[in-house]
Amino acid sequence: MQKLTYLLLILVIITFYSCGDKAEEKKEIDPKKNPLGAMMNMAKEMEENAKKQEERMAKGDSLKAIPYEELYKYLPESIDGYKKGEPTGATMTMQGLSYSSAEVAYKNDNGDRVKISIIDYSAAFSLYTMSTAMWGMGMSVDTPEEKGKSITVGDMKGWESFKKKSKKASVVLGAGDRFLVAVDADKQENTDFVKSVAGKVDLKSLVSL
Repeated sequence: MQKLTYLLLILVIITFYSCGDKAEEKKEIDPKKNPLGAMMNMAKEMEENAKKQEERMAKGDSLKAIPYEELYKYLPESIDGYKKGEPTGATMTMQGLSYSSAEVAYKNDNGDRVKISIIDYSAAFSLYTMSTAMWGMGMSVDTPEEKGKSITVGDMKGWESFKKKSKKASVVLGAGDRFLVAVDADKQENTDFVKSVAGKVDLKSLVSL
C-alpha cells in the first residue's frame, strides 16, 4: 500500500479516535467484525509504541539505528539451493531521524532469486508506524492480480502477499517495534517458502538489541 494511503488512513484514525465515545473505547473490539473499532485499537497501539520509544529515551538510549554493516550479521549465510550474493546497505542520520537497512539476494542454478531485507527504524518511529499500522486489523485483499493478508507469527505482526500472475511471493514482519524483516522470492506457488526463509533471520537477537 502506498505511503499516501497510509497517511490518509492515519488521519481518519486520529479523527475517529479523538471524537469517539469514551465508553466505547473501553470495550473489547474484534477488528475483523468492526472496522471502525479496529481503527480505534490501531490508534491505541500506535500510542503505546510511542510510549515505548519515550521509555527507551528516558533510560539513556540514543535511539540511533544500528549501522548497516552490523545488520549484515543477521542476514542468513545460506538458503537451501541458493547461493548468497554480496550484501548492500545504508545508514541515514539527521536531526530527529535515524534508520538503516541491509539486504542481500540469493540465487539458485536456474537464476531464481530470493531477497532478504532488514530495516532498523530505531529513531524513525513515524516511518515504522506508517509501515505497520494496518497489520493488526485482520486486513486481507484478493484480486485477479494479488492475494494478501495480515499475519501473526508468535508475537510479531506482518503481511504476506502472493502475485498470482508473476508468481512472486513476499512476507514482511515487524519485530521489537523497530525492525522490519522482508523476504520476497520468484517462481512460487504460495507464501510458504518466503515465510520459512524469514524464520532463518535471528529475530530474537535483533529484538534484544
